[in-house]
Amino acid sequence: MFAVGHVLFMVLPPLLAFGHWRWRGQGRDRAGVVELFLLYFIVIGVGCQGILVGLNQIFNPAEVADYVGWPESPFISELGYMNLIFGLLAVGCIWVRGSWWLATGLGYSAFLLLAAFGHIRDVIEEGNFSIGNVGPTLWADIVIPVAILALFYYQHHLSRAGALHAEQPPATAGLAAQVAKPG
Repeated sequence: MFAVGHVLFMVLPPLLAFGHWRWRGQGRDRAGVVELFLLYFIVIGVGCQGILVGLNQIFNPAEVADYVGWPESPFISELGYMNLIFGLLAVGCIWVRGSWWLATGLGYSAFLLLAAFGHIRDVIEEGNFSIGNVGPTLWADIVIPVAILALFYYQHHLSRAGALHAEQPPATAGLAAQVAKPG
């Protein structure tokens, strides 16, 4: 069941964002589309995943440990608290924008990428090839943060490009002024 959840957390954000975009008539510019996809990745990939995985880690630590191929430890419940908190922060992104998105997205992305590193290290050092260590969990720990970071980068690129275009007059403005100048 865990594996299915991790696959859904990777697949649902782009599918639902695309469906939302199509349903709303596709009337968004590039920056709006990037924001829409980013919102879905944060709310579902971070929010829903964080809450559901966190609750499972808190209330079923033995089952989680068995799935990942780790010994049972109180640390799994503590990991659940962290996932739950990031999940709640991400759901808050529905109402709060700007820096809240950036802090939530960057923080959880850093955590997931470091968790992926831990899973890979566990394979190399311990030979842990359990499905919870090298399967969908590992892939979600890579795909979700890479998507979020790429969307943040593209959003930043679009905002800088928009700011540059807003500051500079169109290329033909100078030519029009020269043509209109007498003499």
